[in-house]
Amino acid sequence: MKELFEIAFNVSMNTLVAGSMVTMGLSLTVSQIVEPFKNIRMVILSVIANFLIVPLFAFGLVWLLPVSEGVRIGIILVSLGGGAPFIPMVVKTAKGRVAGAIGLMLLLLIVTIFFMPIVVPLIFSGASVSSLAIAKSLIFTMLVPLLLALFVKAYFSDIAVRIQPFASIITNIAISISVIAMVFLYTKTITSNISVLPIILLFFLGSMAIGYFTGGKNRNARIILSVGTGLRNPPITILVASNNFPTEPMAAIVPLLIIIVGLSILFPLARKIGKTAV
Repeated sequence: MKELFEIAFNVSMNTLVAGSMVTMGLSLTVSQIVEPFKNIRMVILSVIANFLIVPLFAFGLVWLLPVSEGVRIGIILVSLGGGAPFIPMVVKTAKGRVAGAIGLMLLLLIVTIFFMPIVVPLIFSGASVSSLAIAKSLIFTMLVPLLLALFVKAYFSDIAVRIQPFASIITNIAISISVIAMVFLYTKTITSNISVLPIILLFFLGSMAIGYFTGGKNRNARIILSVGTGLRNPPITILVASNNFPTEPMAAIVPLLIIIVGLSILFPLARKIGKTAV
């Protein structure tokens, strides 16, 4: 039974990430893709905030606070990956610029695909982590599905409209299966590490604050960067953690807890902000 749940977890995680990319690609337009690259200053600030300041904050956090090895790996990994597929949903709820949110998400995804395979093996040099394995995993589960979906959207828009809801349903099913499998496999590990929740909350709030201040005085930039920088990209982190650190289950559980904590805070906050929007 355990072996079946392990297979279900691995398959569902790959399906979740690939399905998110397909769902996103089928709904993107060329203008939305180009949008984030027009403001060079904001591109540079976003990259610095997400791939330099947040990782440094994560390192400081796990250095100062007593955490297990699995939690340490999980927080560091999640700090290295950006572009969560939930960003546009939260920004839309806050009545922010959805096109800008999609653009930021895509920008962070592209950087993540090339950033993680290089940096992860350098940071965890003592572990058996392969740059090629991470690169192949991210390319085939993220980049290829996204490019195929963008191609269908650009040249077969009618087909894209028809299949996009099915891709979304498959992704939602994969989320449910991955959560059920993780609960079955790691309930004891989760309950024995319940004390990690304050640290996860601190990491999320700190990352969100980094994004908020990076956005400067512009309301839309603050909303988009707060959400994008705070949420990171837990699905990708879970994939990398489960493939490369199988003996440390908390490395994959930490990103899942960040999704739960982050969305529990962001959606109510986004609704409140949306009501005050002019």
